[in-house]
This record gives sequence, structure tokens and C-alpha cells, in this order.
Amino acid sequence: MTEPTKSTHLALLPFLGVLRIGGVDAARFLQGQLTHDTRLLADGRTQLSACNTPQGRVVALLRLRQTDDAIYALLPQELASTVVARLGRFVLRAKVDLQIATDLQVACVERQTLADAVVAFEYAPDRRVVLIHGATLRATTGLSIAQSLPGIENEWRAADIAAGLPQVFAATSGSFVPQMLNLDRLDAISFTKGCYTGQEIVARTQHLGRIKRRTLRYRLPQGAALAPLAALSLGEQKVAEVVMSATRDDAVELLAVTSLEAAGRTLVTDDGREAVPVALPYELDGSA
Repeated sequence: MTEPTKSTHLALLPFLGVLRIGGVDAARFLQGQLTHDTRLLADGRTQLSACNTPQGRVVALLRLRQTDDAIYALLPQELASTVVARLGRFVLRAKVDLQIATDLQVACVERQTLADAVVAFEYAPDRRVVLIHGATLRATTGLSIAQSLPGIENEWRAADIAAGLPQVFAATSGSFVPQMLNLDRLDAISFTKGCYTGQEIVARTQHLGRIKRRTLRYRLPQGAALAPLAALSLGEQKVAEVVMSATRDDAVELLAVTSLEAAGRTLVTDDGREAVPVALPYELDGSA
């Protein structure tokens, strides 16, 4: 076994799954299913996009990266089978091969991309995610595919919350339209690409100014994290639903889809804790 790579700090992310979309029609097929313009993947970018129901509700958020042989999609492991099944309904005669890439491990790597990685995603400005074969991971770093760091999922969610990056899980799949998750502010929607599943609802929401709820950030006193869709209230009225939360040493951080009428107000959880607004690292064009 080779020595671990000393210049690379790597952490396994077993809660993230991978789809491999191959075939000559892969990009064209995804163009008709996802919110962003998949033709842009040819320039090597990492692209955030949403897979929607026909009613315009987000089933899953995908981070996409194209290689010479396929398009790879990063998403929560718990939604991988759901998305493959949903996309599979629309393949018809297209030359597309949809698979869950069970042969690949997902890891966050600092400083440099592993030379043997199959593909790398620029997940966030300070986080790079790589896909790598398990045997290669072991040979390159000395890590076992079973060696994930304790608390890594909570830490990852906390970083997403700090960056204002929402995530959709099984519990929230189909609950929100893209703009409620700020996807129009996160470069995850193309309004010029043409038709895709749910496009009519997404376009109508944008152009008619009917964005009444947005994802906002809050901080709670120390205690248990809140489950997805947990309520936040203003007085006796429920005004927000939790998208995701994570514990810190002295607090709980969360993102919640919130009525804009309650933006900037301190809300209350069902267990009586105060949810204090915290600024997002991006603008919502005066919507909040």
C-alpha cells in the first residue's frame, strides 16, 4: 500500500450519492428535465439544478459535472433511487443510460484534487467534492471506505446553512417551488432555455412576482436540531417551515422557507426557543 497523500486532507461524505447519466443524448435529455441549461456543462463548470414535479415542486437538487464519458450528478444518497426512477419515466427512445454510481465514493478534499478522481465538483467556494473508486481511495490515501468522520454530516449541513445553500431531503421532496429555495439567486435556474418538467409554474412564479416565501437563515439557542418541515411561528401563526438544521457548540443553525411578511422577525419553535434572523451571504433583491 502506498503512503497516504500528505498534501491532501480528505473526508468521506457517505450521505451524498452519485448518478451517472451516460449516452449520446444525456445532455439533451437532462435539458428537458432540469431547471438549468445543461448545454453549459460543456465548459467544465459545476452546475446547480433542480429536478421538479410537473407542478413545479423540487424533487431533488443536483450538482452536475460533465466528463468525456458521462454527466455526473451529486445529491443526497436517500434521494438517488427516487430521482433515477422519476427521470427514467421520460427516457423513452432517447439514448440515455441512468445509473446510481455505486462504484464511486464521495469525498471532500482540500487544497488539491486527487489525481485519480473520476470527477471533481466545485461544491462551494471553499469546498471541493471528488468522486473516486474505493480501491483507488484506499491506495492513494490509506483510507477505508468505511472510515467517515464522526459528525461529518452535521458539519457539512452547518457549512451549507452558513453559505445559504438549501438542500432537499426525502422529508421535503416535493414541498417547495425553486424560488422558495432561492434557486433563482443561486444560479440554478435558466429562464431562457425553453421547456422542462415544471417549467410553466417556475416561469409564472418569476414573471408574475408571486414569490411570497423565501429561504432565510436563523439561529436558535443550544439544543436539538429541528426536523425538516418543523414549524416556526410568529405569535399564534405558523409562518415558516424548516428546510435543514445543524447543531453547533453553542447554538442551532437553520434555513427555513419563510413568509416574506415575517422576514426579519424573531420566530418561535414548537418547543419555545427563539429563532433569531441571521443574514444570508447573498442578496434577495429586496425580497427579504
